[in-house]
Amino acid sequence: MRRKDREMNSDFAREVIDQSSYGSLALYDPDKKQTYSVNLSLVRLGNCLYFHSAKAGYKLDLLQEGDSYGLSFVSYAQVPDVFSRDKLQALAQEPGKVGLLLSRVFTTEYSSAHVLGRLRLVRDPEEINRAMEALCRKYTGDKMDFFPQAMAVGGSRILVYALDIQEIHGKRKKLDAQGEEMKWQRMD
Repeated sequence: MRRKDREMNSDFAREVIDQSSYGSLALYDPDKKQTYSVNLSLVRLGNCLYFHSAKAGYKLDLLQEGDSYGLSFVSYAQVPDVFSRDKLQALAQEPGKVGLLLSRVFTTEYSSAHVLGRLRLVRDPEEINRAMEALCRKYTGDKMDFFPQAMAVGGSRILVYALDIQEIHGKRKKLDAQGEEMKWQRMD
């Protein structure tokens, strides 16, 4: 990571994963010599990420059990609004202050995580059920009373994959109320 001052700890990275709506999986097609990125609905249980898939498709053509893959997550991204219009006009008039416009106005705050892990197809029925229940609880938690029926009807149509986390990294850019960047894992 080039910007070590923005690096966050693994607990922060896990929180980003848990709060993210999806993770982006990077794949490579050696035949076409091109990359393919797909957004996945994922859930983390301990040190493992789970996602489900149909039993056929381009993504499955590229996935290889036992290979390592990277996933990226963003739980927060926003352009900061720390200066009033009057303050911005005043800063723009001072040559030495124009840098503040670049570094604190024309930027994006974010919370992100990146994971590297080894892929495996989940074959154990209990682990499949546990993963699917956790996925459904994350995305449709208010409808869990219908989960057994959904699995009875659709469970045979899906595959469940696990990515066992080998490396996890968090990164954040955040400004405080005064517009100062909160570096080196500063929380307040």
